[in-house]
Amino acid sequence: MSHFLPLRRAAAPLLLAAASLTAQAQSTGLGIGIATPRAGLDVDHNNGVLSTGTFGTGTIPVQGAGTRLLWYPAKGAFRAGTVDNFANTLGLPAQTNGGTASTWWDDANTGNYSAAFGYACRASGDYSLAAGYGTSAAQTSAFAYGYECTASGAASVALGYGAHTNARQGSFVFADRSSTGLFRAPVNHSANWRVTGGFRVVTDGSGTDSYAPARGVSILPSSGTGGPTDWGQFASTTLIATSTGAYLSNGGTWTNSSDRHKKHRFEAVSGEDVLRRLRQVPITRWSYKADAPSVRHLGPMAQDFRNAFGLGADSVSIGTVDADGVALVGVQALEARTRAQAAEITALRARLEALERRAATPATGFNALAQLPLAAGLLGAGLVLAFRRRRKAA
Repeated sequence: MSHFLPLRRAAAPLLLAAASLTAQAQSTGLGIGIATPRAGLDVDHNNGVLSTGTFGTGTIPVQGAGTRLLWYPAKGAFRAGTVDNFANTLGLPAQTNGGTASTWWDDANTGNYSAAFGYACRASGDYSLAAGYGTSAAQTSAFAYGYECTASGAASVALGYGAHTNARQGSFVFADRSSTGLFRAPVNHSANWRVTGGFRVVTDGSGTDSYAPARGVSILPSSGTGGPTDWGQFASTTLIATSTGAYLSNGGTWTNSSDRHKKHRFEAVSGEDVLRRLRQVPITRWSYKADAPSVRHLGPMAQDFRNAFGLGADSVSIGTVDADGVALVGVQALEARTRAQAAEITALRARLEALERRAATPATGFNALAQLPLAAGLLGAGLVLAFRRRRKAA
């Protein structure tokens, strides 16, 4: 036995070190590369931590409720947080409500290459991701984040508070926190937003803060009280507002921007010339090819309108301001004609009344005989002249 003595003496320090490490691990944690562990397992190394495995091989280490950090190589899946049953508050259907959430990190509810973070979040679809509180990404490539959001359609996204893609593939749903119910996608491949405080799309960076004027479009709250006054002067009456000044009112009226300060290169217009050009523009009844056969419209073709007036940016569209302008100038020209004809008729009526008074005055001898043909001739000439002018105007 004496020949084992040197070996025993050499192993003694190693045994003491192992005992010390075991005691340290039991009391303060296990440290690798660090003398004083700060956690149950504390690794301090520039090359990080590596855990490998083989996809499709092995079993899940733990199932059921609990708080844990779990890497599952057999499915290439990752879980971090807590999984347990919870009291659903937004009316999720039975298959995704909180009553069964303690099983959501079990093997059967773990999708290949999926990840779940937070409290009771399920990523059962392959390549899915769920995070937050009570979220569920139940189909392939689904993404759910927020509070009780459900992405139940393939490649669908549910964000916010109670957003639900409703098994509609390729759909996007965002729900604000204004309601205690679910907000669902109605059809496949749709984008759905519940934003009761309004919706903004800003297309440049000219604004100095989130409400400063900038290029873009705003869909305002229906009540006009969901946002600050920076929404604009029409916040209480407008549904869609644009940075150009054009807007759609709550009543359904589209209003064009027409501020004098936004215009230049003014030119006078001849009303008679506009009427002459307008007579050259064919006006027909027609339907858009995209319309149902029962839908009919009345108006000119853009090409004819462009040839006649040279207005607008191209020959395939008609700006409403241009069509309105032509109509208004035409009305002004016809009104001027009406005033001129009214003045002429008034003058002719005065002359006729004078002749009638003269004809009613008793005359004698030759003067009486002479007045009759003269009065008749003047009356006839006046009526013929008025008739010809009216025909010309028409």
